[in-house]
Amino acid sequence: MRKLAMLSFANIRKTKGHTVSLLLMFLIAGLLLNAGSLVFVNFGSFFEKVTKELKTTDVYYIMPSHLYNGEVDKYIRNNKNVSNMQKEEVIWAQASIPYNDDTREISFILNDADKERDFSKWKFVGEHLPPDSMSIYVPYLLNIDGGYKLNDKVKMKFDDAALTFTIKGFTEDAFFSSLDTINLGTYLPHETYEKVVQKLGDKYSATLIFADLDKVNNEVETGIRELVQPDQKATLSMVEDTRTLSSSDIELLRTSRTFMSSMASVMAMAFAFIIAIVCLIVVRFRIGNSIEEDMSKIGSLRAIGYTSRQIILSIVMQYMLIALVGSIAGISLSYLTTPILSDIFAHQSGLMWVQGFDGAISSIILSAILFVVIIVSFISSGRIRKLNPIVALRGGITTHNFRKNYLPLHKSIGSLPVVLGFKSMLQSRKHSFMIGVILAAVSFASTFGAVMFYNTVIDTQAFAKTPGIELSNAVAILNSDAEQPKLVDNIKNMKNVRKVQYIDESKVKIENYDVTAYVMEDFSTKETNTVFKGRYPLHSNEVVLAGILADKMDKKIGDRVMIKVGAKQAEYMITGLSQGANMGGMNASIRWDGILKVNPDFKQQSLQIYLNKNSKADEFVNKLESDYGDSIVTSVDMDKIMDDGMGMYISIVSKLGMGMMVITIVVVILVLYFVIISSVIRKKRELGIQKAIGFTTFQLMNQLSLGFLPPIIIGVLFGSAVGITLTNPLMSVAMRAMGIMKAQFVIATSWISLFGVALVVVSYCTSMLITYRIRKISAYALVSE
Repeated sequence: MRKLAMLSFANIRKTKGHTVSLLLMFLIAGLLLNAGSLVFVNFGSFFEKVTKELKTTDVYYIMPSHLYNGEVDKYIRNNKNVSNMQKEEVIWAQASIPYNDDTREISFILNDADKERDFSKWKFVGEHLPPDSMSIYVPYLLNIDGGYKLNDKVKMKFDDAALTFTIKGFTEDAFFSSLDTINLGTYLPHETYEKVVQKLGDKYSATLIFADLDKVNNEVETGIRELVQPDQKATLSMVEDTRTLSSSDIELLRTSRTFMSSMASVMAMAFAFIIAIVCLIVVRFRIGNSIEEDMSKIGSLRAIGYTSRQIILSIVMQYMLIALVGSIAGISLSYLTTPILSDIFAHQSGLMWVQGFDGAISSIILSAILFVVIIVSFISSGRIRKLNPIVALRGGITTHNFRKNYLPLHKSIGSLPVVLGFKSMLQSRKHSFMIGVILAAVSFASTFGAVMFYNTVIDTQAFAKTPGIELSNAVAILNSDAEQPKLVDNIKNMKNVRKVQYIDESKVKIENYDVTAYVMEDFSTKETNTVFKGRYPLHSNEVVLAGILADKMDKKIGDRVMIKVGAKQAEYMITGLSQGANMGGMNASIRWDGILKVNPDFKQQSLQIYLNKNSKADEFVNKLESDYGDSIVTSVDMDKIMDDGMGMYISIVSKLGMGMMVITIVVVILVLYFVIISSVIRKKRELGIQKAIGFTTFQLMNQLSLGFLPPIIIGVLFGSAVGITLTNPLMSVAMRAMGIMKAQFVIATSWISLFGVALVVVSYCTSMLITYRIRKISAYALVSE
């Protein structure tokens, strides 16, 4: 073993440059694989840990207190599906607050912090201070994303009042700690809570119910909704309102708070897997190259008594040591990135994820890397067994060892350095093939980065459509008592209005599944097309199901389903499958005349308003409320909601895309350094002869660089083409759990082409810089050696 170690370390000392570049590649692979695994495995389980620690219930229901009567209370308590419940009085209101150099309107639940909860508890995150007058504890999200710190003032502006609080701590609860959870929960010391109740009166008083269910579904919610909204029954608005029932279950919350981290970790691991493959290709190349370079040395070792097995084991040990050191360094660095990743994901999830050392995950990653490196090294060095010591001492030359003379100089046309460059490429076909494969792999991976960056920074339209929400500029929830036809005509004729149309929601039951149905008169006027297979319904007996829902029901296009609202039911034919992360994929689309068959009392209320280009939605909403405020329940600036909601996602995905492109360039530079240094060493004598007969250093640099250019260009073209073709299908697989069955990101061929050109230019410039070491070659010394 000592002799094998001595041989291995001797080889490492001899090739310091190669060792460092390969070590850096294993460092990158180990870092990405371990960081991705930590996020994928532990971030989701961290949310589970939080819910378990806080004894979070399956669902919550919240409604204005005047709606929560004895009949509702009796219904919940006696419902066979409710295993336990807890009720408390809270303040529930829409309020605008300064948020990250902007103003954001949020639905707040103000709780009495001194009231004990048996279920769905809350806790402090980080340091908190003793309360004083008008103190408040707010979700950690307001710290990491909103820019607030301890002792900062936060001013909440309600419809008819304004209150200023002092932040004394940041909190975490499973239901109310993220903007994706609809409502944000804040906690007030009892004295402050009483002051707020006196200030606001009963207008914002609400009842909050936490419940555990034997079977998590929407049956209880549907029953409550029919009791508290007898005039509207299952009709919903597209915009959440604090004047009606609101509800959510823990599964939906889990998806909304962890799906971005899951997608990012899958992309990071896929990218790391490609980098790891590149490392293994380089290892195989280096072993084959070192056998050719050290042929005489291997012959000498065989001659003095070393066996083939000992020489092979020394090579395996050499690369195992490099992989070990590089991977351990990368895995160690990955733990330094987890606080950064935690901060990035916290902007969306509101979770302060603290990741300690995970020995199981890191051991698996390290063992997997070492195992594959050992196997590749062992197989690649196997040719040493067939190497005769006499042949090895002669440098591998046998009786007949001739190669075809590609591009004979006396017949070839063109500049001599260019012809020599192509000649060198054809004579080193294995090296050229390896470079092409590596560039194809990293170009393929970088295409994902380029597509994500383009869709989140340059053209965000397709990314904004991903949740499946109709991209209107404003929404007006019309009063059911208003003269709607005349009101709609008036809104349609307002300045800058391009068109208006109803898109409502209705709770229905489809084959025992509680589903949210989107209702329209004519789906052909919808601007966000979510159907990825089939078509929208054209007749009253047709329906479109979300892909996730169809999978659960084992239904396909052409099948029939029974839709039920209350005691009424009717059969509908499936004409299409839709996608979108909204409603957790449990949604359907049905025509207005179709919903009337099972819900004759259904009323259209949610009016989508589309403005002309460059119109300001906030100004329009203010004008709408001033002109028709009495006829409108509420109006919403959808442009601002989309900008606020998508901003955090755009930030995360764009950073991920940029990181993938930067790492791609770094890997390309490392690979080229590795390969070109090997070529320069292998061709020292040839380069010395060329210098002796008059070639300049620049000509030789250009000659070598041009020899690498064709496989680089071919690899980039092939990898980019495959990336362009497969990006959306692969993203569909990664995002399927979120309800995105067929990703439709914009594949900007021009941007991908520009990045491909940049890769080629960087590769050529890197080749020129690395081959600059040719200037140190002494023709006399090399020829006389």
